[in-house]
Amino acid sequence: MSVQKILNRENRTIVYEYEPKQKKACIVYLHGLNSSRQSEKGKRLLKLAKEKNYAFLSVDYTAHGESEGTPADFRVARCLNDVLDVMAKEKIVNPLYLVGSSLGGWIAFLLAEKMQNQVKGILTCAAGVDFLERVWQKMLPQSIKLLLKSGHIIGPNAETKGYCFSYAMFQEAKPYLLLHRKINYTGPVILAHGDADTVVLPDNSFKIKEALLSQDVQVHIIKGEGHALSGYPLEQEVERLIWKGEKNGNAKK
Repeated sequence: MSVQKILNRENRTIVYEYEPKQKKACIVYLHGLNSSRQSEKGKRLLKLAKEKNYAFLSVDYTAHGESEGTPADFRVARCLNDVLDVMAKEKIVNPLYLVGSSLGGWIAFLLAEKMQNQVKGILTCAAGVDFLERVWQKMLPQSIKLLLKSGHIIGPNAETKGYCFSYAMFQEAKPYLLLHRKINYTGPVILAHGDADTVVLPDNSFKIKEALLSQDVQVHIIKGEGHALSGYPLEQEVERLIWKGEKNGNAKK
């Protein structure tokens, strides 16, 4: 697998892995906040792609993994644009199957709305769609909100559980919120969530299901699994999505 770099639209160095294959499908792994393309899920999907000869893409967003930036630089828009910049550089034309973990689930649906004809299926694990709005509205005390509004940046530290908060991070996410409207994607979707997840609550996957225009949406609730969903059969479900996408494609010919 080829590790490569690109200067994104903000002139930051973004590191990614991509190698095209002859197979039609390209698996795109979208990692979570404070994670990287080399997470456990990323490694499992890379192994699957190598074994089955699928194309594979995974990008370390700004301030993640080996890419340039500090925790305070995190923005939803930057994550989305970093992936779009890499796709534009590589001129990826394969049918895309997006696998989004936590924050990556949010990025997956934003990507799907922009690339409807190319995205043939989506699998999310504990999708954190709109999670910044929930953090701001329900989790941050008023004293912290006032500090953020005055320009302070809080964390990353033990008190913030390793996260970094800024007022700009919350405000700039507003145009990318999805759950207050219909999500304009009609392809097959699998939403996996652990019933023991306390980071992103399982009800978020049901909210996503209701917001999607797609009529082919499955919610998988896995008993005893937390946010990491380490016991979920990721590879099996990705292959099922690809099989469905290829079957639908052949049926239309």
